Amino acid sequence: MITLKKANIALNEQHLDYPTLGQLIVLTSLDGFSTTRAICYQEKLVIAANFYPQNGDDYKVIYVVIELDKKNTHYYYEPDGILPHFFVSPTGKDYVSITVYHPDKDLEIMLPLFDRENITYPKPKRPIVGDFNGICHDFSIFHYVDIFSEKKPDKLIAVAFKNDDIKKIYTNKIPLPKHNKLFIDSLNNQIHLLACVDNGWLHRQVDEMGNVLQSRNINTGKRFYLTCVLNLSFSNTSSILNIDEKGKFYLINVLPNGEIELNLLLDMERQIYSIWEPIKIATETFVMRFTDEISNGWITIQNNQVIEAFSQETVGCYINLHTKEVFKLSTKELIISEIVKTKDANYTVVFYGKEEDNNTKNKELIILNRNID
Repeated sequence: MITLKKANIALNEQHLDYPTLGQLIVLTSLDGFSTTRAICYQEKLVIAANFYPQNGDDYKVIYVVIELDKKNTHYYYEPDGILPHFFVSPTGKDYVSITVYHPDKDLEIMLPLFDRENITYPKPKRPIVGDFNGICHDFSIFHYVDIFSEKKPDKLIAVAFKNDDIKKIYTNKIPLPKHNKLFIDSLNNQIHLLACVDNGWLHRQVDEMGNVLQSRNINTGKRFYLTCVLNLSFSNTSSILNIDEKGKFYLINVLPNGEIELNLLLDMERQIYSIWEPIKIATETFVMRFTDEISNGWITIQNNQVIEAFSQETVGCYINLHTKEVFKLSTKELIISEIVKTKDANYTVVFYGKEEDNNTKNKELIILNRNID
């Protein structure tokens, strides 16, 4: 149920279908906008954006709600604050944390994303720092890493719910080492951490308060340039994606007894600068985006194999590295804002067009809806 006020915004909508790529939605405006976050809401894509009117009025926070199957797009104003960050309650209800005005302090409130008709508004509190990672028991779990200090430990933030009401927020330090990758096993309600150490990795399981329940060292014989976690477990096989300095993607499977299996998945033949956390879209199927020395792209791993890889080789054009098909999505260089699971075996990539002038607001939003069945 959506109870927010609809926004009367003039965006031109174009719908295109690429038989071997998916559905493309192009939103353009004479005004300016910048995307911030995206989430799936009842199989609809919701994009949070700042909208900048041409007449110079202050920007407005809006939600772009796209019914992908019906090709319908609606716009709603966020009346209660700015800087929205999405997260999900333990019952699967979409929430948003937003910053509210205060002359002297940074304060935020946490609200249901849409259905606010009969709620009691919470008292503003200090903002939660960190990224939402998932659900464990009756907690929404956030993780914060201070990238400016090597001495400050990571923080685990647990937002406790009862009957879809927020009861309490716990913030706890995670024992060193820091720069942990956090993985939540939602099926077994477990929180796992993976941190780099000299001989490989330290794998730990912690509770919602950050207390270590068990740990082990995984000896890989080397440290990789980039790492992200597909699965962590003490009782089953753990799967960890690693990238070396030359752009080779490796999958390391760690068996419960500590035995390691290493497989080369993909060679991009150029340095990868960053990779985002995997988005699980189906059983043993993960999508993750990256940036490299040319531009950006994304890969999909299914059953320990790369089944697709897309890279922006020229401005606005993405190539499927497996089929060599080239798709021209824009005349501008595209930045990937988010990748969101919208339903099983389906994901949506949100792009925006990069303007040549840094003082010019973006005027193009592109949404690719792709099914891998």
